[in-house]
Amino acid sequence: MTTSEVAFTEETLTKIVVEEFEICADQLTDDATLEELGLDSLGLLELLVAVEAQTRKEISSLDLPISPNTPYREAARIVIQAVAEAPVVGSGDLVTG
Repeated sequence: MTTSEVAFTEETLTKIVVEEFEICADQLTDDATLEELGLDSLGLLELLVAVEAQTRKEISSLDLPISPNTPYREAARIVIQAVAEAPVVGSGDLVTG
């Protein structure tokens, strides 16, 4: 099973957030917004790049209804859904032209 075939879960996202942004996992509560966690718009883009690197899937930040004011749990749900639906980069699923 390749990395792209492994289910991307909230636990996986939490690990990325903790490692990439040095945020304590205890801070990732239901009502903590991304901004309260120190993730502004640029931080959100950095998070999505880290998720893409981990999953080898292309996620367009423009298509995601997430902002710094989004609560972490809601953002996690949206990102997990986006990863599940995104094509693997280089898989041949991407249409160019």
